Amino acid sequence: MKTLMIATDFSANSSHVANYAYRLAQALEAKLLLCHTLNVPAEVPQSGTVAWPEAVYDDIDRDSKLQLSKMKEDMYATGNIDNYKPEILCIQGPGFVTDVVNTEADRYKADLIIVGAHSNDHLGTWMVGNHSRKMIESAVRPLLLVPIGAKFQPIMRIGFATDLKHINNDLDALKNVVLLARSLSAELMLAHIHWDVDDQDYRLVIDALKDGIMTKYGYEKVSVRTVNSKHVANGLNWLIAHAHINLLAMAHHQHGFFDQLFHGSRTQQSAGHMPVPLLVVK
Repeated sequence: MKTLMIATDFSANSSHVANYAYRLAQALEAKLLLCHTLNVPAEVPQSGTVAWPEAVYDDIDRDSKLQLSKMKEDMYATGNIDNYKPEILCIQGPGFVTDVVNTEADRYKADLIIVGAHSNDHLGTWMVGNHSRKMIESAVRPLLLVPIGAKFQPIMRIGFATDLKHINNDLDALKNVVLLARSLSAELMLAHIHWDVDDQDYRLVIDALKDGIMTKYGYEKVSVRTVNSKHVANGLNWLIAHAHINLLAMAHHQHGFFDQLFHGSRTQQSAGHMPVPLLVVK
C-alpha cells in the first residue's frame, strides 16, 4: 500500500486520526492525501434554490486550505522524525463528503481511506452513526475507521472477523487485508465468533479459508482463533483483548455478520468501546 487518504472534517478527533494515519504511512513508507470536503450548499437539502455568494465560498475555500496546511505541519511536527517522512498532499472539493472522497480516491489511486469518529457518530462503540455508516456503504476503497481511544502501535497482528457464511466473498475481500498484512509483515488471524459449541463443522470451513489464503495470495503468516460468545461485539472485544490484535478487519456483506454487529440490538449497542481501528473491506 503506497497511497493513503485521510478524509478529515476538522472535528475534535481529526488531529488524532491524522497522527495515527501519519504513523501508519511511516510504517508503510506511503504517501498521504489529506482530503477535506467544503461545506457548501451541495450538502444542504434543496441547495439548488440557494444563491451562494462567491465571497462566502472564497472564505470557505481559504479557511479550508489554511486548516489543511496547519494539519500537515502538525503531522510532520508530531511524527517520528527518525523514521520515513511521508509526502503529504492537501486536496479539497465542494459537494457531498462521500462523492468528494471517492472521486479523489479514484483520481489519486488511493489504496486506503482513513476516517475518524464524527461528533454525532459515537464511533467509540461498536454501533456507528450515520456519518461513518455512509462512508462504509459507499467507499470505493478499503476504509479504516480510527476511534478516539486508539493509539498507534506497530501492527503485528491483524484479526479478520468472519461468520463463515460468505466464504467465497470473504476470500475475495481478504485480498486487501493480505496486502496490508504483507506490507507490515503482520500475522493475519482468522477469527470466528462461535456460539454453538456442539457444531464442529466450522473448523473445516475456517481451515478451508486459511488454505485458500495461502493458495490464492501466497501468504503463510495465517492463524485461526475461535471465540465462544452469543454476542458478536462481546466476542470481538474479548478477542482483541486476549489475542493482542492491533487492527480488526471485516468484510462488508449486505446481510449477516457485519449487519449483526452494526445494525443489531441494544446488547450490541452497549457492548463496549472499540479499542482498535476497524478495516472495512468489500
